[in-house]
Amino acid sequence: MEAITALEDEILIHLPQPRVWSLLTDWTAAPEWMPGVDTMHAHGAAAPGQVLRYTAGDHERQLSVVTYEPGGALTLATGSDGADVRIEYGYLLVAEGDQTRLRLRVGVRVNGDGGNGVGELREALADAESGQLESFRAYAEKAP
Repeated sequence: MEAITALEDEILIHLPQPRVWSLLTDWTAAPEWMPGVDTMHAHGAAAPGQVLRYTAGDHERQLSVVTYEPGGALTLATGSDGADVRIEYGYLLVAEGDQTRLRLRVGVRVNGDGGNGVGELREALADAESGQLESFRAYAEKAP
């Protein structure tokens, strides 16, 4: 399976790491900062394998939690390991005093012949997700 990075971004959030983690994993609030997401609901325990169902416009979709390291790292993915194309969103939180550096890596994994049009997909993802961390910071720093 070939992995292609679509976007790497980071931002400093003026909140402590536990608070940032709490807001990042509050799935019902995801529409406040995730581009194109209208609603999101978690199914199952917060752990690898948890399913996040969301709506984007008229479409119902899902993400799966692939990695879950409380307070520090999280990876969400579309599709299954065997899918032709799988999109992964990796979040890493790093404490910097009483602030948190949040890093995002959006990657595309291509299996077999799923690579047709992957360059266009990579560009579309980079464009769509480029403001995600800024939106998250604006949301997080105003959240009650």
